[in-house]
Amino acid sequence: MRNQKIIRIIVIVVVGFFVLGIVKDQLIKAAITIGAGQVTGAAVKIRGFRFGIVRPSVQIRGFQMYQPKGFPSGVLIDIPEIRVDYDPLALLQGKIHLPLVVLNLNKMVVIKDKDGNLNVDALKVSQTPDKKEVKEEPQQQSSKQLPMQIDVLKLNLGKVIVKDYAKGDRPPTVEAHDIGVNDKTYRDIGSAQELVTLVMVQSMGPAALNSAKIYGAATILGVGFLPAGVAGMLMGSDGGQEQFTASAQKAYQVSLDTLKRIGEVKSENTADGQIKGSINGIDVTVTVAQTDDKKTEVKVSARQMMLPKPAIAKGLLYEISESLQ
Repeated sequence: MRNQKIIRIIVIVVVGFFVLGIVKDQLIKAAITIGAGQVTGAAVKIRGFRFGIVRPSVQIRGFQMYQPKGFPSGVLIDIPEIRVDYDPLALLQGKIHLPLVVLNLNKMVVIKDKDGNLNVDALKVSQTPDKKEVKEEPQQQSSKQLPMQIDVLKLNLGKVIVKDYAKGDRPPTVEAHDIGVNDKTYRDIGSAQELVTLVMVQSMGPAALNSAKIYGAATILGVGFLPAGVAGMLMGSDGGQEQFTASAQKAYQVSLDTLKRIGEVKSENTADGQIKGSINGIDVTVTVAQTDDKKTEVKVSARQMMLPKPAIAKGLLYEISESLQ
């Protein structure tokens, strides 16, 4: 009888810990889901969650962020797995200190509606703050969110899918771009907004999207807001270049027609192969030249008030390449 009683007590304790573990995981899962939704302004779902105590780690499975209001329903970001190491002592002190975060993104689906608006522009994190908001952000963050510090972030990014409804096509034009980011490391990330911005910028780069507000928001928030890798990407280059088999004359004419279609031409010089204009108030320059191997190279740069705008430049280059290929 005594042995049976002891066994019964052990079973009750084990079941109790198991139930408490499930409840704990569900509560933390709900908190992360709500928090991610507040940062992005979009619905978020998580399929699986495990919070380790003996080994201070978190595993999130099936993280999905959905399309914002006003866009076709579906998944915007699909992350099959996120692994996190956390600092228990910092958590007890009311701080989120994550020595390591490993994020494996499967895909990001960018939608351009019939009016040319991008779904990522509708996200809360993409809204450009004014100077007053930037100054007040640290105080607001301290009152509404726990302070966050990520020491090391490792990114694995699969592909970005672009669905373009702007031309009125039904079904939309669909393109897939391999991001090709494997174990890319970033350090010293100081907020959830910074983390989301980094992932968005890295994912959208290969698609050469030309009007994403997230680039402007990141630039206005300042270099201090961004990890060094993203800041270097935004500030270090103002455009891109690509080679084509088309003649220089054809490439020049296509570039001119494209800029007239999506922006404004201010000057053109056929002899120098240079076109200057603007897109939504951002100055752009297109240079067309023949290379030594008889190919044609098109370079596009974009700046606004001395700040590089690579997304605008690459967007124009993408539109030019679509007409030349």
